[in-house]
Amino acid sequence: MQFQEAPNPDVVVIGGGVSGLTAAVDLASHDLSVLLVEQKQHCGGRTYSFVDKETGDEVDNGQHLMMGCYHSTLKFLSTINTLSDVSIQKKLSVTFRHEQRGVFRLKSAPLPGALGILAGLLGLKSLSMIQRLSLLRVGAAVLFSRPESDERLQSITVSQWLDELHQPAANQKYLWNIIAIGTLNDSPAVVSAALFAKVLQSAFLGSGVDSSMVFPAKGLSRVFGDGAIEFLASHRSSVRLNTSVDRLVVQGDLVSGVRLNTGETVSPRAVISAVPYFDLPKMFGDDDLLALPKMETAGQFVSSAVVSIHLWFSRQFMQEEFVALLDSPIHWVFNKSKIFGRTEEGTQYLTLVISGASKFVERGKEEITALALTELRRFYPESGEAGLLHSLVIKEKRATFSPRAGTQKLRPGHSTSLKNLFLAGDWTDTKLPATIEGAAQSGYACSDLVRKYLE
Repeated sequence: MQFQEAPNPDVVVIGGGVSGLTAAVDLASHDLSVLLVEQKQHCGGRTYSFVDKETGDEVDNGQHLMMGCYHSTLKFLSTINTLSDVSIQKKLSVTFRHEQRGVFRLKSAPLPGALGILAGLLGLKSLSMIQRLSLLRVGAAVLFSRPESDERLQSITVSQWLDELHQPAANQKYLWNIIAIGTLNDSPAVVSAALFAKVLQSAFLGSGVDSSMVFPAKGLSRVFGDGAIEFLASHRSSVRLNTSVDRLVVQGDLVSGVRLNTGETVSPRAVISAVPYFDLPKMFGDDDLLALPKMETAGQFVSSAVVSIHLWFSRQFMQEEFVALLDSPIHWVFNKSKIFGRTEEGTQYLTLVISGASKFVERGKEEITALALTELRRFYPESGEAGLLHSLVIKEKRATFSPRAGTQKLRPGHSTSLKNLFLAGDWTDTKLPATIEGAAQSGYACSDLVRKYLE
């Protein structure tokens, strides 16, 4: 897809993931011409969807569960006019299932802000009253912590932090670990306590809506990519798909040109790189790479995987929109039939998610599908009567970087020593884990920096 474009736009954005799209849209909304370059045939990065040929359903490359505290993400969706394509809970409500212990719900009470969450936690029936009261220790620690500046908190893991706060094993296993794995995409035994505290502050210490769950009600490409492309096309900007950057041409302390794989060299006034940390060095020579702060340590980042299992059944047996499974290798199950508003159909389409899935990415798709079916039959015995019509397994081996304890020091800021080059992406120093919100925040931050530079 290609649109009419200026020969030398104000800004070139390299990479059409969420961070690149956010930066490009915000720049275009401020009347700057933008050329967004994306090497794949679609925008969205790790947030895209495609049509399954056998079923005709829109299938997401990975299920994304967001929250009401994703203010930058929701602002972006509002700008590109796709906010109506996501479902936003009025109040937090999460269902947990345990094979023996049954169904439990974490629901925010009708009280202002954090009081509603506090009441919801104290009413969580999966824990004893003593265990629930001990949750208050975490609440107090979150309230008074300073995760962005507390070096010790940045140096320890979630598990270590929770142990220091005297959290019983049940609290960790049936609540905190579920939140940690879902938001940080790796084991609580390795991920940063500071980032977990930041997540809890953002979600639970704001308004009641901040803690609510938000999830796409349409395919991810329609929610994130298509609207952004249309917005750019109507604002003097353009998108080139199937186009990559061979080299950034550096002269002195500026990027003077962007050499594309088409043979063209574009000369913008500013450049935003919104590519993953492992792709960024490919656009530079060895000497030029020294201009990028902390990139010499980028090799220390560890990627974390997500596995999504898409299953279509001959009959419906799951009623919830989504559910967290306890004591299961499957972390979440999403009822896509209900989310897409197709409950009247006889069939049912589910997406099962394994976060921090490094142990599963090398397994065969048949083995993973068999595991998913076994788990469904444990938690939904009636699923044994539903015939499996179709299955699809998607492995994102580099879904996110793993925000391990100590990683904060490795994450670069948005500026570089090249005056007109800026870095965006969920792996940059957003003070958040590798989430859609972190990516969107980085896009807005780079847009602000570019506009100040061009003033």
